[in-house]
Amino acid sequence: MKKDFSENITLQLIFLSLIIFISRLPFLWAGFGSEEDSWLLAITSKNIALTGNYELSRAPAHPLQEIIYSLLYHGGLSAFSINLLSAIASVPASIFFALTLKNIGFKHYLFAAFAFAFTPVVFIASTYTIDYMLAVAFVMGSFYFVVKNNFVLAGIFLGIAIGFRFTSGAMLIPFCILLFPISNGGIRRICLFAFTTVVIGFLTYIPVIKTYGLSFFTFADQFPYPNLPKIFYKATIGVFGTVGICAILFYKTKIFIKIFRKKEKIIPKALPKKLFYASCICIIIYMVSYLRLPQKSAYLIPIIPFVILLYGFYYPSIEFRIFCLLLTLSSFLFSMNLTDSIRGANYSPLAIKFDMAGQRIFLDPLTGPVFSDYTKRLNKIAYTEEVFQKMRTEQKKMVLICGWWYNELIVRNWDCEKNQNVQLVFYIDKSTMEKYISSGYEIYYLPEQNLYNDRFSMMNYTDSVAHPYL
Repeated sequence: MKKDFSENITLQLIFLSLIIFISRLPFLWAGFGSEEDSWLLAITSKNIALTGNYELSRAPAHPLQEIIYSLLYHGGLSAFSINLLSAIASVPASIFFALTLKNIGFKHYLFAAFAFAFTPVVFIASTYTIDYMLAVAFVMGSFYFVVKNNFVLAGIFLGIAIGFRFTSGAMLIPFCILLFPISNGGIRRICLFAFTTVVIGFLTYIPVIKTYGLSFFTFADQFPYPNLPKIFYKATIGVFGTVGICAILFYKTKIFIKIFRKKEKIIPKALPKKLFYASCICIIIYMVSYLRLPQKSAYLIPIIPFVILLYGFYYPSIEFRIFCLLLTLSSFLFSMNLTDSIRGANYSPLAIKFDMAGQRIFLDPLTGPVFSDYTKRLNKIAYTEEVFQKMRTEQKKMVLICGWWYNELIVRNWDCEKNQNVQLVFYIDKSTMEKYISSGYEIYYLPEQNLYNDRFSMMNYTDSVAHPYL
């Protein structure tokens, strides 16, 4: 007797996979992404392909991604084909999460997996050239094999995840907690899993070590530590969206009230203690890591499955399904972004505008974070094109301080005859500017890069010798 759809797990997972993958397709054509690092990955991949020598895009290196992308270079790199890898990776990441939850007896594993895939920061990371989803796909694979007691495969998957993103190695701690107790073979399980992870992770970094030694092991950042409103925004609305973070706070408050009234235990009966502790440790580790360098919301992607998992054990079926629905809707409603027409996002006439941390912000009920990120990418591409076309006609010798526009302009200059009068620079210090000036160059900067150029070199000099461009 044939099973209907509600009982056929394979059909359900295929359906989930198709929805996740198809939902990403419309957003894969808008360049390599809104992050400057995504364009730097394209530049690095081209360099590796042309020279045959490994080169890291940014410390502490992402060797598997950089090498795989370089293999896709055949006289050029298609943004769509590279972005497609991120979209594809979001499917196994979600499926492994669903299968893991099913194996631990989690009733609404499909709702949980769907909510994970459509959490705003996960959705967005699935549509452009970056390592987040590639790494998370293997982290979730490792999680699945830990639960299935296949410790060698779990170690292989986590080791590969490290090759995509070094911070994936932090998952060793919560995953080892799942292998307790020490008695009954616990030490053997932990050692086997940890040893396999370290060996595979080390092997993926051999090209990096051969080229850079151990000097690659750094987390330096060119931008100053953000202000408090930005840190808070990126860790909350930037991850879960406006609707999502409201849902999380609402349901979290209800949990605390129940615990305070002693109607709910701190750890529900259905939630294994070691899974509770592993989830909490994971969240704490990545929160601390984020606060060390709080530049991007996507740094917190690894905690999302565990946040959803914990909520699933604390709430009954109907409430949890509503929670998952709200997380999903958060990708498409109430976006918050910059109004800046150059590097901000588009918004509807219903958007509310206000100032925060010295920037003009909008809150738009009709557009979600996914649409905002997409239009932000298009706006940045349009501005880059404007700068590029102006540069091509310059007759005077000039230096252009580009800052976060540098990588995108370099990519736009691919396969084009370069104007030798124009020198593009990321940021430059005072002595370098003086050398250019003495050689007959005029110095210009793109919007805001005068401020960041001074911060980068810890000086107060750029405005005295440089002029705004466009």
